Amino acid sequence: MNMTDYLLTTSVTAEALSPVFEEAVRVTCCKDYTPGQVEAWVQRATSSRWQELLSGDLHFLAAVSQPSGEVAGFISVRGDGYLHSLFVHPAHQRRGVASFLLRAAEEEARRSEAPDLFSEVSLTAKPFFLSQGFSVEQEQTMRVNGVELTNFRMRKPLIYQPDEADFDELLQVWEEAVRSTHHFLSEEDIEYYKPFVRMIYLPGVDLYCIRNREERIAAFMGLSGERIEMLFVAPQEQRKGYGSRLIDFALRDKYLDRIDVNEQNSTAVRFYLKKGFEIVSRDAFDGAGRPFPVLHLKLK
Repeated sequence: MNMTDYLLTTSVTAEALSPVFEEAVRVTCCKDYTPGQVEAWVQRATSSRWQELLSGDLHFLAAVSQPSGEVAGFISVRGDGYLHSLFVHPAHQRRGVASFLLRAAEEEARRSEAPDLFSEVSLTAKPFFLSQGFSVEQEQTMRVNGVELTNFRMRKPLIYQPDEADFDELLQVWEEAVRSTHHFLSEEDIEYYKPFVRMIYLPGVDLYCIRNREERIAAFMGLSGERIEMLFVAPQEQRKGYGSRLIDFALRDKYLDRIDVNEQNSTAVRFYLKKGFEIVSRDAFDGAGRPFPVLHLKLK
């Protein structure tokens, strides 16, 4: 199905959205929830509840099928990145509608400069959200009209492009990351590379970053037309999935499948091998001609 068969609109009403919600829950979610749970979920969506949601701080976006004009699915997102709802009518599922809506919500969140998207995701929707770069933070039990339902708190960091005004902060992240992972470098080595990073390497690539909840740069990546040139994660932000999120973005959105890594940075080598890269060649010296071997990797 071509996504030109759907138009995005912000003009929505409860009368148009309610049938999509109810059919999605009754038909799609019944395999993961009991009839009692499904009924409690549906009954929560009263007319007053719809009025509350539509008049609140959520931004609603709907995919309208062409030429019928019927609402195929909808999504709602708040300025801070909270994704309240995403439902697609069963007749329009497996046609890319959910991905289409999620991309639109991400753009809306970026306009508000939200650092990430976060949501409470049903058992049914969890696989889709995982495929879209979200990770599970917590399994939780909610009470809806007195009935317990299991869902998952999930989060996806958003990717932004920093500019020259961010170079000093990027350099700080680079230095902190290098000191925590590149133990084979001496203090003299780090000071040697530092001006090159600031004056040559950062301006010479397309930069992408993830910011934390305090709006500080947590991780960044540099891309050229051929490969992933650099990837650094601040030490205090490691093991949060930021590196994987950036690599997946480079692979899926930028179609890059090559990266170089210092052979002595064993943690990074293991990370890239786990991500599906393989070593295709080796140089005994790095790009500056210094004796730090570099491995050239390519996605399998």
